[in-house]
Amino acid sequence: MEENKENKVETPTTNTPENGGKEQKTFTQEELNAIIETRLAKAKKDMPSKEELQAYNEWKETQKTEQEKINDKINQLQTNNVTLTNENSQLKAQLEVLNSNAKKEFVRFVTSEVLAMVNDTTDLKTAIKSYKKDNPQYFGDTVIKKTQTSPSLNAGGDKPQTTNDIMNTILRGTNQE
Repeated sequence: MEENKENKVETPTTNTPENGGKEQKTFTQEELNAIIETRLAKAKKDMPSKEELQAYNEWKETQKTEQEKINDKINQLQTNNVTLTNENSQLKAQLEVLNSNAKKEFVRFVTSEVLAMVNDTTDLKTAIKSYKKDNPQYFGDTVIKKTQTSPSLNAGGDKPQTTNDIMNTILRGTNQE
């Protein structure tokens, strides 16, 4: 307890096989802080400041030849072209899937599945047909089936009764059947 108040970091000082048979030194927190500060200062000394780094990058940019600048612009345009081509292919595939009568809530999923099937031997339309054949649950019109969750008002009869009819029957005291 008393050692913790002095901010000492305890290390074993006995000769054991784990510490190589040597005694280890115990450092205070202040000594550790000083060691860390000197190492950080040494590492920061070799690093340029933000201003120096920015100035270097500007200088480097001015040193580029006209051909290097053109090559950088070409690389940037090629990257943009690849991105836009991928987006265009994705949207065309989604449109094809949507036109193949896929349910709207599954269009993205089906598109990703179909695009995974497309390769050198299988085109998009063939992949859609194959996927549609194997997974018909994702295609067709969405049918909402209503189920009755409230009790029937017709009391088992052929003609459904309105609430008004039921109330009249109760008030008159006649049998509902």
